[in-house]
Amino acid sequence: MNASSVPYTAELAVFAANATLAAIPSTFLTLLPFFILDTASAMLAGVVQPVYQSAVDAVGITYGQGSGETIHLAIDGTASSLSGAMLLNGIAAGDFEFEHVVSNAHPASAMFPALLSVASAYHKTGEELLVAMAVGYELATRIGAASTTEVETERGFHNPGLNGDLATAAAVGHLMGLESNKIASAMGLAASSSAGLLAFINTGAMTKRLHPARAGQLGAEAAFLAHAGVDGPQDILENPDGFLHAFSPNPEPTLLIEGLGSNWTGENMVLKLAPVHAYAQVFVYAVNSYRSSANRAWNAADIQNVTIYSGPGVLQLSHRIVHPDTLVSAQYSVPFGIAASLTIDLRDPLMFNDSLLVNPATQSISGAMQFVQISDDPNFVGGFLAMKVSGQNVNITADEYPGIPGSIGFVNAVEDKYEQVIKALDIAPQGAALRAKIASVGALGDVRELLSDLVSAGSAAARRFNSSGI
Repeated sequence: MNASSVPYTAELAVFAANATLAAIPSTFLTLLPFFILDTASAMLAGVVQPVYQSAVDAVGITYGQGSGETIHLAIDGTASSLSGAMLLNGIAAGDFEFEHVVSNAHPASAMFPALLSVASAYHKTGEELLVAMAVGYELATRIGAASTTEVETERGFHNPGLNGDLATAAAVGHLMGLESNKIASAMGLAASSSAGLLAFINTGAMTKRLHPARAGQLGAEAAFLAHAGVDGPQDILENPDGFLHAFSPNPEPTLLIEGLGSNWTGENMVLKLAPVHAYAQVFVYAVNSYRSSANRAWNAADIQNVTIYSGPGVLQLSHRIVHPDTLVSAQYSVPFGIAASLTIDLRDPLMFNDSLLVNPATQSISGAMQFVQISDDPNFVGGFLAMKVSGQNVNITADEYPGIPGSIGFVNAVEDKYEQVIKALDIAPQGAALRAKIASVGALGDVRELLSDLVSAGSAAARRFNSSGI
């Protein structure tokens, strides 16, 4: 990449340093509490996953339990240092394929958990959290877009583990009142921690669960390092040996600042209403809707000849793991995610678990699934599903999804998803208190109140699952 005369990093840093509540569009500001509610859904489902439980043990060894004023809590009540708590909260948010996303960026798991931990530790107000959150969402989406999907398809990196570091550095930098040159320096430091390889795709390894969490943790640490006087390269995005040069074969740097401050790209998040890959969401929703509206029940063993008609995103080979043997692979697999929805009711998200991997009907449907491309539009994620059930033809149209940005049903979908999680975890009282606190987040005088209610709900969920042996 040739050197650029445009100071992209500096312009983003100035934007981050000077962001105000009044500058955030009302549409985005209205969505932010719902983004928090949706992230809470992901974190509460994530706290009972095996990878989280293993991470708790490791964090106890590597980060300790803190003492006195340095004790910070993760979602399950685990006491650790601030860095340890940020890591655990990030793992909870990203370890169940359940957080909202946009192409190339996962700010809900790669930025927000770390930001929440810092905001709580420093007794920031709800308004301060919201502004910093908007900054983080904006930078994650812009850096992700400028990096392009070729970061993954050509270079083999995992995008959230790259842009999440810089976005968190800027968001925490804003929260802590850093000047723009310090935020630029923090972004430069964070970029050297950007990482995440796609080797989980062909191995089923748990590294995917860690990428967003590490991004948030290390991005926040970069902000504190910059604040303490450690200098990072302040032109890291446009530097000929910098971020875009290292990670993207054909970057589009103009997207970093195009419409900056007037067009807030961070509000365009896609909900995951089931714990499966984003490209499977529309079809899973269509199956659930068809089953409900037609009052249709079937025996999964009687399903044959499932064919998915859709666009290139849904059909890409990297997501077509037809016989996954780990939960990571299963949730990343588009055919297995759709097969799961035909086998069980995924409106209870915790039904997607290790036992599903050995379900012969699910594995059979996934392995035999056919795909036909009916559109060249990379943004076309709908289509239709055709199959035979007990020899009868069944066609399901996948043309609606309330989780798409701007959808009329978007807010209701966030709330319904949260209720499904609370019901599955059997933590109704704690869930109701947390929901009320999130609804009034902008009026909070201390974000620690929000984290406290999140920990109350998360620890109740963890206790229930640990005591039941699940």
